[in-house]
Amino acid sequence: MESRKVEWKSSLVKSLIYRSITLVLGTITAYILTGSIAVATGTALFTELVQGINYFVYELVWSNIARRKFEKRILNSLQIREIDLKINYTSIEELSYVLSQIDTFVPKLYLSTLNIFNSMLKNEELAEIREHIQKNKDNFQRVHTKRKLFFVEG
Repeated sequence: MESRKVEWKSSLVKSLIYRSITLVLGTITAYILTGSIAVATGTALFTELVQGINYFVYELVWSNIARRKFEKRILNSLQIREIDLKINYTSIEELSYVLSQIDTFVPKLYLSTLNIFNSMLKNEELAEIREHIQKNKDNFQRVHTKRKLFFVEG
C-alpha cells in the first residue's frame, strides 16, 4: 500500500517537471518564431493544454484496453480451473467405480470402503455425480449382501 503512494507521488513530480520543461522550451521556441513573449507564452500554454488533454484521452483508452486484457486473463484462468474440476469429477467417478469392484471378506476393508462411499455422497460439491456414486455404492453392497453375517453395518 505504501509503495502505491510513493509511485503516485513520484509520477506526479515527474509529470510536473516534464510539463514545466516543455512549457519553457515551447515558450522559447514560440518566441524565436514570433518575436513576442505574450504570443509565445500563450502558444506554449495552449500547446501544453492540448497535450494534457491528448495524454488524458490516451491514458484512458490504454487503461481500458489493459483492463480488458486483464479481465480476459482472469476469465481464461477461471475456465482452466473449471476444466480441472471436471477432470477431478472424472477421477472421482473412476475411484467410485474401482471401489465398487472390491470383493472382500475383511470387515475393516468393507466398512472403510462403505465410509468412503458415504462421505462422497454427503459431499455437496459432488452433487453433479451423486447418482453415479450411489449406483457404485449399491453395486458394492449388492456384491457383499451374502456376507452380512461377517460385517457390521456402518
